[in-house]
Amino acid sequence: MKFYVNGTRRGLGKYLYDRLNVVETLEECDVFINNKHEGFRQVDLLYKACGLGKRVISISSNSGDGIKKQVHRYAVQKAALDKANEQLFYQGHNVTSLRFGWIDTERVAEVQDAKMTCRSVLDNIEFVLLHPHRVKEMTITPFENPEPIGDINSNKAALLKEVGEERYKEQMRISYNMYDFTKMYAKGHKKLHHFGEYDLVKINEEMKGLMEKVNAMDRPEIADLGFGHDPKFWWTKKNLYQIMLQSTDGKDFFTGLQEVKNIPKDKLESDFTVLNIPEDWETARYINDTGMTRTRLMVMPPKSCYSFHFDPKPRIHLAIKTNDWCFLSDEKMKLFHIPADGYPYYFDAQTVHSAMNFVAVEERIHIVGRAPLK
Repeated sequence: MKFYVNGTRRGLGKYLYDRLNVVETLEECDVFINNKHEGFRQVDLLYKACGLGKRVISISSNSGDGIKKQVHRYAVQKAALDKANEQLFYQGHNVTSLRFGWIDTERVAEVQDAKMTCRSVLDNIEFVLLHPHRVKEMTITPFENPEPIGDINSNKAALLKEVGEERYKEQMRISYNMYDFTKMYAKGHKKLHHFGEYDLVKINEEMKGLMEKVNAMDRPEIADLGFGHDPKFWWTKKNLYQIMLQSTDGKDFFTGLQEVKNIPKDKLESDFTVLNIPEDWETARYINDTGMTRTRLMVMPPKSCYSFHFDPKPRIHLAIKTNDWCFLSDEKMKLFHIPADGYPYYFDAQTVHSAMNFVAVEERIHIVGRAPLK
């Protein structure tokens, strides 16, 4: 896709010019970014570009809103651009007006009001271009009095120097919005209230003791998952990130680990039904209550994620140790969090998905099994 951007000497235009696949004339482009304000020139160029059949995104402003108490030619010119965009949109042309508030460029460096970054503008251009439907216009303005933003990186001086304070705030706000709104993407998983709450203190004690026992065993070599080894974590010995809690004989902690394709050819997930742990354990109660098969203890190290994959059947997860920045994702890259609240969660693993642990110093531990077909 080829872009033509006008007004590229400085500010937003230069930022876009440096990052897009830019051509030098309107006639050559697929998408015209109608950026440069010069009286009513943006209106003239909008009509010209539509005459050439171009996709046009005009950089407009919210300054045209409301009633001004003094002469404000800029507001009138931007309002004219929005009106021309509206007219052409309803005539069937592929045009969009992006109406921004203050943008953080050198031209308005002395302005003390809240601003958005040039990167945020580019993000909105991308949103419009990827949208499956037509977008006539959007108004995007900075938060005037934003809520205090938390910090997952206490040593941020170098980061602020590289990206700037405004971009840092935007990224942090996006991160916290992702966390706050994960429940709206929860169509693929649900809390299984009817099994009741399990005692995570007992289960963690049982699993730590089991992991130490299995660590001492001779066992087949397990493929390296690429997570590396950190001596601080007791579960990294011998690349031990998973343990089978069920097997076909009640003794084998290793056959059936990792990917489904590693299961022996004469076995199915539903064949792993015999507990490898004592029946009176709290972990055993969870497995028996839910009717799972091929249940595994699964450890996700800090700063790690799985590849995108799908499983043959749904899963049931019990988080026994986690943090606020551990997520599962679906095929649309929507994230959701399973809390360590003592309740199992159903997850439709038959769609493409992944899992990630964004925190640098803490592992995520789930007990995961194949959900029964009920």
